[in-house]
Amino acid sequence: MKTFLRGIRRYLLSAFLIILLILISNVAIFFYIIYTRAENSGATGAALRQTMETVGQEIASNPVHTLSEEGKKELKDCGFVWGMALDEEGNVVWDWRLPDDLPRQYGLSDVASFSRWYLEDYPVRVWGVKGLLLVCAQSPEEVSMYSVPMSVRQIESLPRLAQLFVAVNLAVILLFVLIFGWKFYASVKPISDGIEKLSRKEPVHLKEKGAVRELAEKINQTSRLLSEQEEKLSRRDQARSDWIAGVSHDIRTPLTLIVGYAERLAEDSSLGRQEQEMAAAIGRQSGLIRQLIENLNLTSKLSYDTFPLHLSECSPAGVLRECVADLYNQGLQPEYSIELTVTEAAEKIRVEADVPLMKRAIHNVIGNSIRHNPEGCQISVRLTCDGQRLHYVFRDSGPGIPDEIVACLEAEEEDEKTTHRDSARRDAVNKPHIMGMRLTKQIVELHGGKVFYYKRKNGNYDCGFVIG
Repeated sequence: MKTFLRGIRRYLLSAFLIILLILISNVAIFFYIIYTRAENSGATGAALRQTMETVGQEIASNPVHTLSEEGKKELKDCGFVWGMALDEEGNVVWDWRLPDDLPRQYGLSDVASFSRWYLEDYPVRVWGVKGLLLVCAQSPEEVSMYSVPMSVRQIESLPRLAQLFVAVNLAVILLFVLIFGWKFYASVKPISDGIEKLSRKEPVHLKEKGAVRELAEKINQTSRLLSEQEEKLSRRDQARSDWIAGVSHDIRTPLTLIVGYAERLAEDSSLGRQEQEMAAAIGRQSGLIRQLIENLNLTSKLSYDTFPLHLSECSPAGVLRECVADLYNQGLQPEYSIELTVTEAAEKIRVEADVPLMKRAIHNVIGNSIRHNPEGCQISVRLTCDGQRLHYVFRDSGPGIPDEIVACLEAEEEDEKTTHRDSARRDAVNKPHIMGMRLTKQIVELHGGKVFYYKRKNGNYDCGFVIG
């Protein structure tokens, strides 16, 4: 949403700056045109006045009121189409190209009228010289003359009016920017909300109308596809969970019988020593199968959030000691030894945890060391505390956890997996390591922790996890 609002702000700012730039450019061009027109108009006016003064002097100085060809050419070059000179009684004493329909005698009111720039639709200019009034006309198709009377107060108010003009224009521009920005925001916001809901796997139903209709259709279509896929995955996961639970239940009864018969045969004195050892091996392997089935059932429940946590305050050091004691009480073979180290800080700490699950996680890690070192090994378990988090580290004198097992476990956390890791998963999926370590990882993460693997010099790994 922040990115979306940032985009809206950039859009509004860009639109405002563009319109402001256009406004400033228009005002600059307007004043430039006014200035150049005024400058050109001033130069033309001065040239006209100079020409009329020269021509008037020539006519007035000649007793018969005539004008030389050079003077006529000068009038023509200045754009005049006809001219005349009036004496003090209003009679035309000289004319040049004067139209036939114009009078040859004018009264005082006529002179007062056309001196305001127009005579029979002809824009005219007048110039008085030595008792004569020189009147020269320009073409009405080329020149238009007008006057705008203004008071001194009006002229003084022009800067304020210009400021008001700019302010009003800016206000109008800002209003339109806000209106268009709001419309854009209102049309795009549902799209943004829909995308956010999609990221949370929530159903989306957008109105398919307006400028973003096609985009809304695509989002609705995507939402329907995701909902269908989610439903299919949910049914598949439920079926898988039910199948695992059913298989576990069906195997438990015959497996119990096998374990019971194997124990009885191992204790039957009528059998030979070799047969008893074979029966004991059957019992041990059956117990391993039972543990694998229990792990499979438990990891399935944890994966689909069907196993509730029962948290209680406990001592992590005490739980760890109980696990080690359980292993010895269950008949740990003499070729195995477990060295337990707990720091003083770890002894004092108390946490909220599901004790049976934590024991299961610890048993899985230590049990892997026992199962995968059939000739015996030394196991080291260390519990430390950095003030906030608990650190469990498990090491053994065996070869360690194979690299392909760790690669497989790490690949499960990634959305995209390389071909190497996919291959590692296929190779490792049936190994006994993978189920127990996966279950340990799930239990640790349920308690807000993370599993770590520590690489050895031989390329294999030891295991540990941090909680807190």
